[in-house]
Amino acid sequence: MTSLTRTTPETEMIVATSPDDAIARHPEYDFRRPVQLDRESTRQLEAAFEAFARLWSAQLTAKIRVRAHLAFEGVELISYEEYAESLPGTTAMVTGAFVEREEPCVVQFGLDSALMWVVQMMGGRGTSLPEARTFTPIELALVRHLMDGTFEHLSASLGPLLPGEVAFGAVHYSPQYLQVISASADVIVARYSMHLGDVRRTATVMLPASAVVDRLAESGRGATPAHTAGQTLDQLHATPTDVTLRLAPLTIGAGDVLDLAPGDVLRLPHPETRPFELMVGAVPIAHATTGARGSRLACTITDILEETHS
Repeated sequence: MTSLTRTTPETEMIVATSPDDAIARHPEYDFRRPVQLDRESTRQLEAAFEAFARLWSAQLTAKIRVRAHLAFEGVELISYEEYAESLPGTTAMVTGAFVEREEPCVVQFGLDSALMWVVQMMGGRGTSLPEARTFTPIELALVRHLMDGTFEHLSASLGPLLPGEVAFGAVHYSPQYLQVISASADVIVARYSMHLGDVRRTATVMLPASAVVDRLAESGRGATPAHTAGQTLDQLHATPTDVTLRLAPLTIGAGDVLDLAPGDVLRLPHPETRPFELMVGAVPIAHATTGARGSRLACTITDILEETHS
């Protein structure tokens, strides 16, 4: 008794796979940026940035007296150059400084949005966004006062993920000329959609990855593991596994396989006195002889292959 297995060529499997499915399952890997955020780190950042969105929304609503809502859209790890290129040519980029660190963080939003905030804080009732332009000294003072509270909320939301509290640094207007860190340096970017009454704009928060990634790793090491080693071992022991008895294999030509018909007899090279191999997948784990238990076939283990357990 034996079984014959026909191996499907690998090229056929590739042809049968939809290119779109393959791309979806296996996204391109950027070898220029080997550092990536793992799933647990991404979840921590998402929770922190969502908390910041709620605090910033409440602050804006209270200060500018217009219902403001920020919706967190996602977080990504990219280079600073990519981040700068994704922004408008002219925008408000407010840098926040960390104590004892040169790389700042950045809170970015549209100049027209900020000018609308100023109008509302000064008692105006503008129904549309003003034309984007740089701030006057008075407008800059009001924006700075507003951003002091924003950076406090950012520090409170991200907490131990930051190297310290964030303080207002400066306001810049051109992403292409603001080189706060190296163009190739990795940064963590959170993106938001900002609703100011009936007006929708976007905003971002940029953090230098060098200031955050190590703290994410430390946070992960200090967290209680989701599963203990004992639970993992119990799950492994309860995992269903198929085992088979295997005769010594018989090698014949492909033409002979195609010519097989009912009634043909194949001479097997397996001696009658030799035990069968007990297999798990393609790995032999023991030798066994055949027998019976009641009306069913059975096998008796004769010896365990120690090398499979080393």
